[in-house]
Amino acid sequence: MQEAAQLATANLNSLLGPPIDSRGKAFFIKKSAGRRLAISDIHGCYQTFNKLLQKIELTRDDQLFILGDIIDRGPYSLMVVQRIWKLLGDGFQVYPLRGNHEQLFLNYNRENWRRLHLFAERQNAGHLLKNDGELFPSVDHFFGILPFYYETEKAFLVHAGFDTAQKSPLNFWKDMIWIREFRYDEKKYKNKQIIHGHVPVEYSAIKNSIQIGARNICIDNACVRAEFPGFGRLICLDMDSGDLIVQKNVDSMPVT
Repeated sequence: MQEAAQLATANLNSLLGPPIDSRGKAFFIKKSAGRRLAISDIHGCYQTFNKLLQKIELTRDDQLFILGDIIDRGPYSLMVVQRIWKLLGDGFQVYPLRGNHEQLFLNYNRENWRRLHLFAERQNAGHLLKNDGELFPSVDHFFGILPFYYETEKAFLVHAGFDTAQKSPLNFWKDMIWIREFRYDEKKYKNKQIIHGHVPVEYSAIKNSIQIGARNICIDNACVRAEFPGFGRLICLDMDSGDLIVQKNVDSMPVT
């Protein structure tokens, strides 16, 4: 595990280049030759993620942005993390972000291992911990280097959003992983789209927001909540074409 994590971390750092903020947690990503793709809130649904990757037919020219909350709730959090490591290790351009669930594991691992254990068990993610109750060091380190947002020529990519009420919303990292509602401000966001997850949105509403060219697009369809009508899909947005590649949750099946 440690070797795969180290290779993935090194390759991610190589992809990111110099940060655009003082904390080193935000990066401008120049377009490559392939597609730009975005996925959010995998939430431990390893098999669904794998099936979606097969549909995407990812190439090394593509850029895949993963907008946080890769863990918790679904049954296979560690396997999702390891799949992302494998993609990075194999030379794919994968740009994961930090979500509130990754941040909670970081916080509890530093502050209170008992709370960490209780939280991990409640989130169906106890397998992220060693036998002594500590988060695997390679996982902790990986979560700790994850950025809070990416900027491209046409979009901002973030887990939850930005607090537009702030004079400089790009400086308030807690809102980037926790905020649940925010308004769009053309000037503050340079007339770029904001693509995010965090708060589940019904599938038809996601499609509609893309069709009308909304500046604020949420692509979280609550993959892990397959029992609710209109939800239960893992969605990949092709940021260039506006097409959606969709995989319904299959993580109720045995691991294959």
